[in-house]
This record gives sequence, structure tokens and C-alpha cells, in this order.
Amino acid sequence: MTESTLTEAPAPVFPKPLLRPSFADRFDRRSFGEPMQKLRSIKIVENNEPLVDLRDACPDVILRPGCLPLLRETVAGMVSHVQRLLPPGHTLAVGTGLRTIEMQKQIRDSFRANLTEKHPDWTLATLNRTLNRMVAPLDPLSPPPHTTGGALDVGVVGPDSKDLIFSGTDDWWSVAPTYFHKLTEEAQANRQMLIDAMEHAGLTNYLGEWWHWSYGDQGWALRVGSPIAYYGPMIVDNAEALKVPKPPEEPKPDETLEAKTEE
Repeated sequence: MTESTLTEAPAPVFPKPLLRPSFADRFDRRSFGEPMQKLRSIKIVENNEPLVDLRDACPDVILRPGCLPLLRETVAGMVSHVQRLLPPGHTLAVGTGLRTIEMQKQIRDSFRANLTEKHPDWTLATLNRTLNRMVAPLDPLSPPPHTTGGALDVGVVGPDSKDLIFSGTDDWWSVAPTYFHKLTEEAQANRQMLIDAMEHAGLTNYLGEWWHWSYGDQGWALRVGSPIAYYGPMIVDNAEALKVPKPPEEPKPDETLEAKTEE
């Protein structure tokens, strides 16, 4: 458990979220919804801001294996500011940056297959409603946040090189809402520390997921009351090659035995 210490120079002034939730209030699971109708109504005025690689722009943060570490230039600057605001010895960990439309579709298809298998009795409406809460739909008028280069999923690694606790339960999805009212004291304190740093840097949070933050996309615009969004979907031709490499998988027992037999 850690406390926030915002002693660095202030970030540039950005619009603040309209809602100010509190851990003290009983959380209403319907309250974090960002209806597609409202998101679609926000016009995207693409400002053509370039993508930058976090490996170059933010060398002090941790990038999870498999992450495509590309974000818009302004957002990358915010990430650097967040890192400076965290308590000494703590490191921001980015699990997801940019996703291409193809990557988003693959993830959504995987979630759909999993939910269909686990809940064969669900109606199509129930399936889609749950799916949309877990992963953004491929909507041409409201592109998924990660496809814009303005959104990222984060965690924090502590001085002991271990991930800080933000859930406090194995059923992490049940406590995904940022201001869930039944968190452990440690999880709540860690979330507040992260909230303070991320908001101070100018990022806004999707209240259904404590780890999801963005700037410049339609979700950000809805949260701060902006009539326009700055970022639309980005195309990256060599996206797979730019991902942070995953460590090689350890051979399965039968593969190891087979290799020794061939020797």
C-alpha cells in the first residue's frame, strides 16, 4: 500500500472529468456506462498527431510482453509525467497501448467465443451487452479507444519488482470498476495513488476498468464534456513486428523428451 506524493511540477492544464466518483459511495454498476449513442454523437476532428514508440519516448516505464507500445505524442508525454509523479521506486507498467482494428477484432472474437461457451443460455442481447462492457465493439462512428493511439491499460510495479495489488481478489473482473466500494484497504489506496497521478497528467478513466485511461478519444471527450475528439483510428502496417517481444515458451515435457531422444 502506498500514498500519493504529487510534488512534481504541474502538468499542462487539461479539462477535468465531469464526474467525481468516490470509494465512499456504494458503486452502481450501471453508472460507468458510456453509451454508444453518446460516443457516436461526438465528432472526431483528427489532428493528425503522430504516434511515438514508448521505448524511445518513455524509457523509464515497463512495457509488458506482447504490447504494441505506440501512443499519440501528447499521450506519451502524459505517460512520462505519470512516471515522475509516482512514489519513489514505483514504475508504471503499460500492458496495452495501440491496437490495430485487426487486433481489436481478434480480441473481441475470442471474448465472444469464451462467453458463448460459458453461457450457452444467454440471449444475443445479453451476450452483446456483456461483451461490449469487456471490449469495445468495432463501430465505424465510434472507433475502439485503443485503435486511436489515445488509450492505454496500466498497472504499477513496486520497489520489490512485484505488481501492486489493485483488486485483492482472484475474481478480478468483479472488482474491475475503478471506484468499487468493496475493495481491500490496500487495493483502494493503490487505486487512489494511480488515479491521482493519471488525472494530474491529464488522462481520464473509463470507470468500468480501473486500468483503462485515455486522452483525445471520444471516451475522453464524453468524460470532460468536449464537443469534439482529436483522435480517430490509426493504421500501422508493421504492427506485429513492433510489439514488445514475448519470452520464448518453455518446451513441453514430451517435446524435451523427444529432443533428448533425437540426440
